[in-house]
Amino acid sequence: MKKILLTAGALLAWTGCAVAGAGGQTVSIPTEDYKAILQRLDTLQKRVDQMEKAESPSGKAASAAMPSKIAKDVENIFDTLDKVETKTLKDRINLGAELRTRVDSFKLKDDMVTGGLGTVDHNDNYWTNRFRLNMDAEIQKNLLFTGRLAVYKAFSNTTNYAQNDASQAHVPGDTSMKLDRAYVDWIPEGMPIPLALTFGRHPSSEGPPSELKENRLRQSTYPSLLFDGEADGVVATVGLERYLGWKNSGIRFAWGKGYQDSGAISYLDNGGNSFDDINVYAMFFETEIPGVRDSLLVLSALEATDINGMQAGTDKIGNMSLFGAHVQANNVADSGFDIFLSTGLNKTDPNGRTFMGPGGATGLLNSDGTSEHTGWSVYTGLRYNIPYKPWNNPKVGFEYNHGSEYWASFTWGPSELYNKLATRGDAYDLYYIQPFNDNLFGRLGYTHINYDHGSMSQVFGEPGDSSAVLDNVYFLLDVRF
Repeated sequence: MKKILLTAGALLAWTGCAVAGAGGQTVSIPTEDYKAILQRLDTLQKRVDQMEKAESPSGKAASAAMPSKIAKDVENIFDTLDKVETKTLKDRINLGAELRTRVDSFKLKDDMVTGGLGTVDHNDNYWTNRFRLNMDAEIQKNLLFTGRLAVYKAFSNTTNYAQNDASQAHVPGDTSMKLDRAYVDWIPEGMPIPLALTFGRHPSSEGPPSELKENRLRQSTYPSLLFDGEADGVVATVGLERYLGWKNSGIRFAWGKGYQDSGAISYLDNGGNSFDDINVYAMFFETEIPGVRDSLLVLSALEATDINGMQAGTDKIGNMSLFGAHVQANNVADSGFDIFLSTGLNKTDPNGRTFMGPGGATGLLNSDGTSEHTGWSVYTGLRYNIPYKPWNNPKVGFEYNHGSEYWASFTWGPSELYNKLATRGDAYDLYYIQPFNDNLFGRLGYTHINYDHGSMSQVFGEPGDSSAVLDNVYFLLDVRF
């Protein structure tokens, strides 16, 4: 015992560090913590010496009381080490959290999916909880990590909504933790041009202008009208500010998988249904609008290849292209108004194939496998920041979007229970944001949607005509720390 304690004390004094975990990982310890540990070790060593010298009955009796004191001192030493290790972890990774509780009261009338003409599907108090754990770290000056884990579930429920890999952390499910995003930004040194590579699970959900309604900073690379969901892939960003003279200008080249077949690996076999991989290629140019402070312009082009019906015997049914433009400006001319305008255009390239859907032959936005279609959408809105400090400067906003009969995009992961931006018809959204302090705010909102051509946001089959109407009133409390 004596030898162990002396050795431990000597190592701490000599190295000024602690070795923890497999592989001899070195963890730095502040000087004051070293001194505290050494002092406790010295006290513990003296008590051990007293026990070894105790030979008399009275000495034995005294030594019998020592173990409990020694155990307490050992426990205190480990408590000190735990605090040091925790501090070291926090120094390497910044952690934050969010908790949102929301209640929706909705009514959906005349929807062909839920029942048809004359039917009403409603829920007067649908409650959900969403918890998020945010992480970021500067691994090195040119290597940055960002991550977010999420749990999103309905009250007293395990699962209510169909999920896929693009919406695991954005639709209510069970209490398991989902990987919302986890990516690394690498800025290689010595490159002839400003270049950054991003790989992992992208920041591809809740893009501009979602931050206005969400009462936060920008969360995603891509405008939400075209793409709103979780995606894995690789992005190369080339900085253009030094060449164009436009602030925050750059061009991004992105690649990802919309679907990846795993049937070639026996233990991941999908039951004999083999589909081609869906690859997604995209290019984005963005900049701050010259002469307009706190503004954003994004031009987008995207191609999804080998889209398939994901059913037995179905092969690829075609490709689809998406193009978009997004313009946004915050606090225009110091007026307190934030404004935005997004437009989108989609074009299908079917290959003649169909699969059997619920209503018969189904192709890429057609029922014959050959008809090409073009769709479009417009999305606009504003938010006013009310300059009234006694109420913590609340905000009120309005949004409108319209989609044509053949409008289709990749917005699988919206924060609402409905996919507003995929609407083939008209959607109206009014909301009020009340901050209570720097960490807590509430939002009261009302959404009205007229579905002119179906209420499902899919690229399969003819959309058809619809008279469905959705009305939803909701309230949420959101805390971030």
